[in-house]
Amino acid sequence: MNYSEAVNYIENLQAEAGSDLSLKQVKYLADMIGNPENKSRIIHIAGTNGKGSVGNFIAGILAMSGYTVGRYVSPALFDYKEKIQKITGNIYGLQKEYISEEEVADNITYLVEKTEEIKKEGKKTPTAFEIETVMAYKVFADWKVDVAVVETGMGGRLDATNIVEKPVLSVITSISMDHMGYLGDTLLAIAKEKYGIIKNSVPVVAMKPEADCLEELKYTCRRHSANLSIVSRDDIRPYEFSVDRTSFIYENEKFTLGQPGIFQLDNARLALEAAKLLNKSGFRLISKQSVKEALMMCRWSGRFEVVSHNPYVIVDGAHNPDGARMLKYSLNAYFPGEKFIYIIGVFKDKDYMQVLKNTLPHAKRVYTVSAPAPRGLPAEELAGCVSKVSNNKINHVEAKKSVRDALNTISRERISGKIVVFGSLSFLHEVYEYFGTSH
Repeated sequence: MNYSEAVNYIENLQAEAGSDLSLKQVKYLADMIGNPENKSRIIHIAGTNGKGSVGNFIAGILAMSGYTVGRYVSPALFDYKEKIQKITGNIYGLQKEYISEEEVADNITYLVEKTEEIKKEGKKTPTAFEIETVMAYKVFADWKVDVAVVETGMGGRLDATNIVEKPVLSVITSISMDHMGYLGDTLLAIAKEKYGIIKNSVPVVAMKPEADCLEELKYTCRRHSANLSIVSRDDIRPYEFSVDRTSFIYENEKFTLGQPGIFQLDNARLALEAAKLLNKSGFRLISKQSVKEALMMCRWSGRFEVVSHNPYVIVDGAHNPDGARMLKYSLNAYFPGEKFIYIIGVFKDKDYMQVLKNTLPHAKRVYTVSAPAPRGLPAEELAGCVSKVSNNKINHVEAKKSVRDALNTISRERISGKIVVFGSLSFLHEVYEYFGTSH
C-alpha cells in the first residue's frame, strides 16, 4: 500500500470495527512482531482531560534536556502523521518531526499482512487503533528513541497502549465523567479504568482526585508496590496571569508557560513532578534550566489557543463537562464580565447538554456546526439544544454548514466580539485553515 491507501484502510477499518474492550488481539499482534512495546523506555499517561498538554510538557522537558523523545497522541488535529512524533531540542528550541508517509505505508502494510494471518487462524482481527498503537511502538523501537511518551486513547486498563509491561513512569491526569458507555457511569468506575495503567514497582504521579477516587488510587498503588506522588495546584502560586503570559512560583522558582489556559497550571504542575521523578530514576540530564525553557516553548494546538487577533478568535477542544468548566474558568479569568460569540460542534455520544450548561451563560450569540459523521450531532439539533438550555435567552442561535460559513457570516455582518470555537477537536483544523495559521 502507498500512504493514501494505508490511511484509507485504517479509516475504513475504524468505521467498520470501532473499538474493542480487550487486549487479546493487540497483544497477539505485538507478540507476532517481537513485542516492540518493551524495547523502548515508555512514559504512560492516562486521564480524562489534560493528557495531551501534560504529555507535551513532559516530552518538551525531556527533549530540551538532550533526549530524543517519541510521542504517540490521538486524535490527530491536522494531519494523520502527527500521531507518531519524534521530538528533539537544541539552542534554537524544540524540533518536532512526524512519522513519514513512507514509514506509515510500510508499517501499516506490514501489520495488515500480520492481521490477515491472524484472520486465517480464525481469530478476531485487531482494530484500527490497535494496529496504530503497535505501529507506534514499532516505530519508536526502529527510531531508537531514548524515551517515548504514550497517551491512552480512551480508558487505561483495556486501552491498546496498555500492552507495555514495564513503563518508567505512569502519569494520571484529571479524571471526570466521559466515555461513560465504555468506562462506567460513576467517577469511581472511570477512575478504576484509568488506574489500570499502574504496574508493579513503577512510580506513579497523579493529579489529586476526589476523595473516593483518591482512596482507590492509593489502594491500587499499594497493591502494585508503586510509589505514588500526588500533586495539586495548591503546590504552586500564580504570579502573572494573562492570555499572553502565565507565570507561577513553585519551590521558590518562577516558571512561565508559553500556553494560555487556566487548566495549564494543573498540567504544568503534573509535568514538573514527573520531571523530578524521572530525574531520580535515571534521566539525569533534566535540569531546572531545561524545565524552564521547555515550559516556555511548549505549544499544544487546539487547547485555549488564540489563532487570530482581528477578529479575536480562541479555539479550545472542550468536549466534555470538565473541559467546558475549564474553558469557562479561563474565559472568566482572562476576560471578566465579557460575553462571547460561540461556534460549537459536538459528538452525539458526549454529555453535550452539560457542556452547554457550563458555557452558555457567557454567550451572546451562538452558531452551531455539525461535527464529522457518524458521531457528529447535526447542527440543527444542536441549535435546538442551545435554545432549550438557555431558555431562549440568547438573542441569536443559528445552525451553519461549517465553521467557515459561521466565520464568514460574522465577518460579513460585522458582528463584534471575541469568538470562541469549541466542542470537539475534530473540526478545529477548519479555524486554522480559515486564517492560514501555522501550527
